[in-house]
Amino acid sequence: MRIGIFPNVTKRECAPWVQKLLAGCRRHGVEALLPAYVAESEQTIYREIAAVHYHPFSELMNTIDFAFVLGGDGTILKLARSFALAKVPVCAVNFGSLGFLMEVEPEEMEARLEAMLQGLYFLEERTLLHSELCCADGSVQELPTALNEIVVAHGNVGKMIRLDMSINGHFVQQYPGDGMIVSTATGSTGYNFSGGGPIVAPQVKCLMVSPICPHLLLKMPLVLGEDAVITFSAAHSRNAVRISIDGMRDQELPRSVTLRVKRSPYTLQMIRFDENYFYTNLFTKMTGRK
Repeated sequence: MRIGIFPNVTKRECAPWVQKLLAGCRRHGVEALLPAYVAESEQTIYREIAAVHYHPFSELMNTIDFAFVLGGDGTILKLARSFALAKVPVCAVNFGSLGFLMEVEPEEMEARLEAMLQGLYFLEERTLLHSELCCADGSVQELPTALNEIVVAHGNVGKMIRLDMSINGHFVQQYPGDGMIVSTATGSTGYNFSGGGPIVAPQVKCLMVSPICPHLLLKMPLVLGEDAVITFSAAHSRNAVRISIDGMRDQELPRSVTLRVKRSPYTLQMIRFDENYFYTNLFTKMTGRK
Protein backbone atom coordinates (compact mmCIF):
# COMPACT_ATOMS: atom_id res chain seq x y z
CA MET A 1 0.00 0.00 0.00
CA ARG A 2 1.12 3.54 -0.74
CA ILE A 3 -0.37 6.47 1.16
CA GLY A 4 -0.03 10.22 0.82
CA ILE A 5 0.27 12.45 3.88
CA PHE A 6 -1.10 15.98 3.47
CA PRO A 7 -0.56 18.14 6.57
CA ASN A 8 -1.73 21.70 6.97
CA VAL A 9 1.72 23.28 7.18
CA THR A 10 0.32 26.42 8.86
CA LYS A 11 -0.62 24.33 11.92
CA ARG A 12 2.56 23.71 13.89
CA GLU A 13 0.94 20.94 15.92
CA CYS A 14 0.65 18.76 12.79
CA ALA A 15 4.40 18.39 12.24
CA PRO A 16 5.31 15.95 15.07
CA TRP A 17 2.30 13.81 14.20
CA VAL A 18 3.51 13.55 10.61
CA GLN A 19 6.73 12.06 12.00
CA LYS A 20 4.71 9.60 14.09
CA LEU A 21 2.59 8.58 11.11
CA LEU A 22 5.73 8.02 9.02
CA ALA A 23 7.12 5.79 11.77
CA GLY A 24 3.83 3.87 11.92
CA CYS A 25 3.93 3.34 8.16
CA ARG A 26 7.46 1.94 8.40
CA ARG A 27 6.36 -0.50 11.10
CA HIS A 28 3.55 -1.78 8.89
CA GLY A 29 5.50 -1.89 5.64
CA VAL A 30 3.50 0.95 4.07
CA GLU A 31 5.15 3.40 1.68
CA ALA A 32 4.41 6.97 2.75
CA LEU A 33 4.78 10.01 0.50
CA LEU A 34 4.33 13.75 1.01
CA PRO A 35 3.76 16.59 -1.48
CA ALA A 36 6.96 18.49 -2.24
CA TYR A 37 5.54 21.81 -1.02
CA VAL A 38 5.58 20.50 2.57
CA ALA A 39 9.40 20.46 2.51
CA GLU A 40 9.34 24.21 1.79
CA SER A 41 7.49 24.93 5.04
CA GLU A 42 9.10 27.20 7.62
CA GLN A 43 8.93 24.36 10.15
CA THR A 44 12.33 22.69 10.31
CA ILE A 45 10.86 19.31 11.27
CA TYR A 46 9.60 18.87 7.70
CA ARG A 47 13.09 19.48 6.30
CA GLU A 48 14.39 16.69 8.51
CA ILE A 49 12.24 14.14 6.65
CA ALA A 50 14.21 12.20 4.04
CA ALA A 51 13.93 13.62 0.52
CA VAL A 52 12.80 10.23 -0.81
CA HIS A 53 9.38 10.84 0.79
CA TYR A 54 8.73 14.04 -1.18
CA HIS A 55 7.15 14.06 -4.63
CA PRO A 56 5.47 16.65 -6.88
CA PHE A 57 1.78 17.04 -6.03
CA SER A 58 0.46 15.88 -9.42
CA GLU A 59 2.72 12.82 -9.41
CA LEU A 60 1.64 11.99 -5.89
CA MET A 61 -2.06 12.08 -6.76
CA ASN A 62 -1.50 9.54 -9.53
CA THR A 63 0.40 7.02 -7.41
CA ILE A 64 -1.16 6.84 -3.92
CA ASP A 65 -3.92 4.46 -2.81
CA PHE A 66 -5.15 6.53 0.14
CA ALA A 67 -4.56 9.95 1.66
CA PHE A 68 -4.20 11.03 5.27
CA VAL A 69 -5.15 14.70 5.61
CA LEU A 70 -3.98 16.35 8.83
CA GLY A 71 -5.77 19.63 9.45
CA GLY A 72 -9.28 20.97 9.75
CA ASP A 73 -12.35 21.23 7.55
CA GLY A 74 -10.70 24.02 5.56
CA THR A 75 -7.81 21.72 4.64
CA ILE A 76 -10.29 19.22 3.19
CA LEU A 77 -12.08 21.98 1.27
CA LYS A 78 -8.82 23.10 -0.37
CA LEU A 79 -7.86 19.59 -1.48
CA ALA A 80 -11.31 18.11 -2.21
CA ARG A 81 -11.29 18.68 -5.97
CA SER A 82 -7.82 17.14 -6.41
CA PHE A 83 -8.76 14.03 -4.43
CA ALA A 84 -12.08 13.71 -6.28
CA LEU A 85 -10.49 13.94 -9.74
CA ALA A 86 -7.81 11.39 -8.79
CA LYS A 87 -10.38 9.15 -7.01
CA VAL A 88 -8.17 8.99 -3.92
CA PRO A 89 -10.04 8.10 -0.69
CA VAL A 90 -9.32 10.42 2.24
CA CYS A 91 -8.78 9.64 5.92
CA ALA A 92 -9.31 12.95 7.73
CA VAL A 93 -7.38 13.59 10.97
CA ASN A 94 -8.65 16.39 13.16
CA PHE A 95 -6.37 19.34 13.91
CA GLY A 96 -9.08 21.96 13.36
CA SER A 97 -11.09 24.20 15.66
CA LEU A 98 -14.30 22.35 14.73
CA GLY A 99 -13.27 19.50 12.45
CA PHE A 100 -16.79 18.41 11.61
CA LEU A 101 -15.63 16.42 8.58
CA MET A 102 -12.87 14.74 10.56
CA GLU A 103 -13.55 11.39 12.21
CA VAL A 104 -10.02 10.48 13.38
CA GLU A 105 -8.15 12.12 16.26
CA PRO A 106 -4.31 12.33 16.07
CA GLU A 107 -3.67 9.65 18.69
CA GLU A 108 -5.86 7.22 16.70
CA MET A 109 -3.93 7.46 13.42
CA GLU A 110 -1.85 4.30 13.65
CA ALA A 111 -4.81 2.23 14.83
CA ARG A 112 -6.84 3.53 11.89
CA LEU A 113 -3.97 2.71 9.54
CA GLU A 114 -4.02 -0.87 10.85
CA ALA A 115 -7.80 -1.01 10.31
CA MET A 116 -7.34 0.17 6.72
CA LEU A 117 -4.74 -2.53 6.09
CA GLN A 118 -7.25 -5.10 7.37
CA GLY A 119 -10.07 -3.67 5.26
CA LEU A 120 -12.04 -2.58 8.33
CA TYR A 121 -13.45 0.64 6.89
CA PHE A 122 -16.04 1.83 4.40
CA LEU A 123 -16.11 4.60 1.81
CA GLU A 124 -18.56 7.46 2.06
CA GLU A 125 -19.18 9.46 -1.11
CA ARG A 126 -19.60 13.21 -0.77
CA THR A 127 -21.34 15.22 -3.50
CA LEU A 128 -19.48 18.12 -5.10
CA LEU A 129 -20.94 21.16 -6.86
CA HIS A 130 -20.09 22.18 -10.41
CA SER A 131 -20.72 25.79 -11.43
CA GLU A 132 -20.20 27.85 -14.54
CA LEU A 133 -20.79 31.33 -15.87
CA CYS A 134 -22.94 31.47 -19.01
CA CYS A 135 -22.23 34.63 -21.00
CA ALA A 136 -24.48 36.45 -23.46
CA ASP A 137 -22.22 35.51 -26.39
CA GLY A 138 -22.73 31.80 -25.67
CA SER A 139 -19.35 31.23 -24.04
CA VAL A 140 -19.12 29.32 -20.76
CA GLN A 141 -16.53 29.82 -18.00
CA GLU A 142 -16.13 26.88 -15.63
CA LEU A 143 -15.60 27.75 -11.96
CA PRO A 144 -13.78 25.70 -9.28
CA THR A 145 -15.59 22.74 -7.75
CA ALA A 146 -17.21 23.21 -4.33
CA LEU A 147 -17.62 20.69 -1.53
CA ASN A 148 -19.71 22.79 0.87
CA GLU A 149 -21.53 25.56 -0.91
CA ILE A 150 -21.71 28.24 -3.55
CA VAL A 151 -22.91 31.59 -2.26
CA VAL A 152 -24.33 34.37 -4.42
CA ALA A 153 -24.47 37.51 -2.28
CA HIS A 154 -24.19 41.28 -2.16
CA GLY A 155 -20.87 42.84 -3.02
CA ASN A 156 -21.46 45.79 -0.69
CA VAL A 157 -22.47 45.28 2.94
CA GLY A 158 -25.94 46.63 3.67
CA LYS A 159 -26.97 46.82 0.01
CA MET A 160 -29.92 44.65 -1.03
CA ILE A 161 -29.61 42.67 -4.25
CA ARG A 162 -32.19 40.95 -6.45
CA LEU A 163 -31.55 37.46 -7.78
CA ASP A 164 -33.75 35.70 -10.34
CA MET A 165 -33.65 31.96 -9.65
CA SER A 166 -34.66 29.18 -12.04
CA ILE A 167 -34.67 25.42 -11.44
CA ASN A 168 -34.32 23.04 -14.40
CA GLY A 169 -35.00 25.91 -16.78
CA HIS A 170 -38.20 27.10 -15.07
CA PHE A 171 -38.29 30.51 -13.40
CA VAL A 172 -39.10 30.12 -9.69
CA GLN A 173 -38.76 33.42 -7.86
CA GLN A 174 -36.98 36.75 -7.68
CA TYR A 175 -35.29 36.97 -4.30
CA PRO A 176 -34.60 40.44 -2.86
CA GLY A 177 -32.22 40.26 0.09
CA ASP A 178 -28.59 39.53 0.92
CA GLY A 179 -28.22 36.55 -1.41
CA MET A 180 -28.65 32.79 -1.82
CA ILE A 181 -26.76 29.68 -0.70
CA VAL A 182 -26.61 26.48 -2.76
CA SER A 183 -25.20 23.69 -0.61
CA THR A 184 -24.53 19.97 -0.63
CA ALA A 185 -25.36 17.63 2.23
CA THR A 186 -21.77 18.20 3.37
CA GLY A 187 -22.34 21.95 3.41
CA SER A 188 -25.66 21.63 5.22
CA THR A 189 -23.87 22.00 8.57
CA GLY A 190 -22.00 25.13 7.41
CA TYR A 191 -23.31 28.45 6.10
CA ASN A 192 -26.58 26.74 5.16
CA PHE A 193 -27.15 25.79 8.82
CA SER A 194 -26.28 29.29 10.05
CA GLY A 195 -28.76 30.71 7.54
CA GLY A 196 -31.63 28.56 8.80
CA GLY A 197 -31.32 25.71 6.32
CA PRO A 198 -31.82 22.02 7.22
CA ILE A 199 -29.10 19.65 8.41
CA VAL A 200 -28.90 16.68 6.04
CA ALA A 201 -27.07 13.39 6.60
CA PRO A 202 -24.17 12.89 4.14
CA GLN A 203 -25.71 9.84 2.45
CA VAL A 204 -28.76 11.88 1.33
CA LYS A 205 -28.35 12.77 -2.34
CA CYS A 206 -29.72 16.29 -2.66
CA LEU A 207 -28.95 19.96 -3.18
CA MET A 208 -30.26 22.75 -0.96
CA VAL A 209 -31.08 26.37 -1.71
CA SER A 210 -31.35 28.78 1.23
CA PRO A 211 -32.12 32.51 1.01
CA ILE A 212 -29.92 34.87 3.03
CA CYS A 213 -32.04 37.45 4.89
CA PRO A 214 -34.69 37.63 2.14
CA HIS A 215 -37.08 40.59 2.08
CA LEU A 216 -39.99 38.19 1.51
CA LEU A 217 -42.75 36.52 3.51
CA LEU A 218 -41.93 33.22 1.79
CA LYS A 219 -38.35 32.62 2.91
CA MET A 220 -38.15 28.85 3.39
CA PRO A 221 -35.11 26.91 2.13
CA LEU A 222 -35.63 24.34 -0.62
CA VAL A 223 -34.36 20.74 -0.73
CA LEU A 224 -33.96 19.61 -4.33
CA GLY A 225 -33.10 16.37 -6.08
CA GLU A 226 -29.41 15.82 -6.76
CA ASP A 227 -29.91 16.26 -10.52
CA ALA A 228 -31.46 19.72 -10.23
CA VAL A 229 -29.86 22.52 -12.26
CA ILE A 230 -30.09 25.90 -10.54
CA THR A 231 -29.45 29.20 -12.29
CA PHE A 232 -29.14 32.73 -10.94
CA SER A 233 -29.27 36.03 -12.75
CA ALA A 234 -28.48 39.46 -11.31
CA ALA A 235 -30.00 41.26 -14.32
CA HIS A 236 -32.49 43.15 -12.12
CA SER A 237 -30.12 43.96 -9.27
CA ARG A 238 -28.99 47.58 -8.99
CA ASN A 239 -26.21 46.65 -6.58
CA ALA A 240 -23.09 44.55 -7.08
CA VAL A 241 -23.36 40.76 -6.77
CA ARG A 242 -20.49 38.40 -5.99
CA ILE A 243 -19.98 34.63 -6.04
CA SER A 244 -18.12 32.78 -3.29
CA ILE A 245 -17.07 29.14 -3.70
CA ASP A 246 -16.43 27.34 -0.40
CA GLY A 247 -15.35 30.71 1.01
CA MET A 248 -12.12 30.55 -1.01
CA ARG A 249 -12.82 31.82 -4.52
CA ASP A 250 -14.60 35.16 -4.84
CA GLN A 251 -15.62 36.97 -8.01
CA GLU A 252 -18.26 39.26 -9.48
CA LEU A 253 -21.47 38.07 -11.13
CA PRO A 254 -22.08 40.62 -13.93
CA ARG A 255 -25.68 41.51 -14.81
CA SER A 256 -25.29 40.08 -18.31
CA VAL A 257 -24.05 36.69 -17.07
CA THR A 258 -25.99 33.73 -15.63
CA LEU A 259 -24.58 31.45 -12.95
CA ARG A 260 -25.45 27.77 -13.41
CA VAL A 261 -24.99 25.33 -10.50
CA LYS A 262 -25.42 21.55 -10.57
CA ARG A 263 -24.01 18.36 -9.13
CA SER A 264 -20.47 17.56 -10.21
CA PRO A 265 -19.86 14.21 -11.93
CA TYR A 266 -17.05 13.67 -9.40
CA THR A 267 -17.41 12.73 -5.73
CA LEU A 268 -15.07 12.93 -2.76
CA GLN A 269 -14.52 9.55 -1.10
CA MET A 270 -14.07 9.74 2.67
CA ILE A 271 -12.71 6.77 4.64
CA ARG A 272 -15.01 6.01 7.58
CA PHE A 273 -14.82 3.55 10.46
CA ASP A 274 -17.99 4.24 12.46
CA GLU A 275 -21.37 4.33 10.72
CA ASN A 276 -22.69 6.68 13.43
CA TYR A 277 -19.79 9.16 13.36
CA PHE A 278 -21.96 11.88 11.72
CA TYR A 279 -24.47 11.89 14.57
CA THR A 280 -21.70 11.72 17.16
CA ASN A 281 -20.07 14.80 15.64
CA LEU A 282 -23.41 16.54 15.22
CA PHE A 283 -24.42 16.28 18.86
CA THR A 284 -20.98 17.02 20.29
CA LYS A 285 -19.23 19.49 18.01
CA MET A 286 -22.38 21.37 16.97
CA THR A 287 -24.00 21.58 20.42
CA GLY A 288 -21.07 21.58 22.84
CA ARG A 289 -22.24 18.34 24.46
CA LYS A 290 -19.71 15.68 25.44
